[in-house]
Amino acid sequence: MADRKKRTGKWKLLLCLAAGSLLTGCGKAEPELVSTARTPYEKLAYDTTEVKKGNLTPEITLKLKAEGLEKITYDATNTELKLDKVYVAVGDKVEKGELLVSFRSDSLEAKMTQYQDEIADKQLLVEHYVNLMSCDASLDYNEDIANLKRDIEVAELYVEEAEEKLSRYQITAKESGTITAMDNYLQKGGFVPGNNLITEVCGTGNYEADLPEGYEFNMGDTYTATLDALSYELKVAGVEENKIIFSPVSDMASLSEADVLSLVITKPTLENVIYVKASAVKEGEEGHFVYLLDDSGYRKVVPVTVGEKVGNHWVVTSGLSGGEKVTL
Repeated sequence: MADRKKRTGKWKLLLCLAAGSLLTGCGKAEPELVSTARTPYEKLAYDTTEVKKGNLTPEITLKLKAEGLEKITYDATNTELKLDKVYVAVGDKVEKGELLVSFRSDSLEAKMTQYQDEIADKQLLVEHYVNLMSCDASLDYNEDIANLKRDIEVAELYVEEAEEKLSRYQITAKESGTITAMDNYLQKGGFVPGNNLITEVCGTGNYEADLPEGYEFNMGDTYTATLDALSYELKVAGVEENKIIFSPVSDMASLSEADVLSLVITKPTLENVIYVKASAVKEGEEGHFVYLLDDSGYRKVVPVTVGEKVGNHWVVTSGLSGGEKVTL
């Protein structure tokens, strides 16, 4: 009995010790599952540009393309055709009606040979009957000769039809222009029937460009356009609502209708103007504005009035005075 009381007292002591440790916090704390890092507030940084004051020289760059530019593609899809000869290469200038590629057809050529031989044989027979009749007046082959001549006419029609059919298979230039592309097999002297075997670009011989705003062109005025390192002189041949037309003064024979010329026109210098990068100017419902950055680094909206656009800059006619920092 005494032993049982001792064991019961021991367990009560252990429970009290455990409870005391929980209440007093003397036990070892469990580690945190996640630690949260708190970053301090950071002010936003903006890409900025400075509003400038000074001189600007506007330039207009026109891209001159061949007027009435047209692309023509040529096909040859008949599987019976065999390549005879290619007469042109990429970059060649061609005239309307010029033969570009010739083909042969064994079946058509065999038919033409057959009828040509028949014509030759019957012509000989006609001559033979005529000679016989000239030697003996009692002989009469006029009906036979008439029948032979009718047969010859029919055979000649068949030959013409075959020749005309074969000519349709030849590739000839539909307009004057420049060869700009050719099938790889055709360039190497081979032929695989298909579409777009040859591409030709043609035009009127003049050049046209979009009509720029704020510049006046006068008929007959001359300008210099460039392509790579070469220069070409052209004159104003026509001014329409949305485009301007130039006619060549220089020899343009080395150019293809697919070439695009650059023409740079320098306008009078704008002196002592306020200007800013175009990407800094925004447009809203009430007009243009910029985001002005103050000394504390905060933005505020400032309405502006813009004038001419010069390259990548807007001329600002009101709202800024120069030296301000605005955001892009």
